[in-house]
Amino acid sequence: MSFQKPALTYEQQIELLKSRGLTILDEAFAKHCLAHFNYYRLSAYRRPFTEPGNYDRFRAGVTFDDLWALYCF
Repeated sequence: MSFQKPALTYEQQIELLKSRGLTILDEAFAKHCLAHFNYYRLSAYRRPFTEPGNYDRFRAGVTFDDLWALYCF
């Protein structure tokens, strides 16, 4: 099996989320969550926080804490 996307470090994952408009107030906490719960597991919960029709772009003002709260719920 061949993978098309290279693996990203936790720091790179945080930068990717930030580049998509997600506000991350506590990067250490975000890194902990990504390390223990996985980027792709959390990404399933981002849809309510993204712009309509563009699941790779977060709405203005959305934070990692918002995403985490939905995941925990």
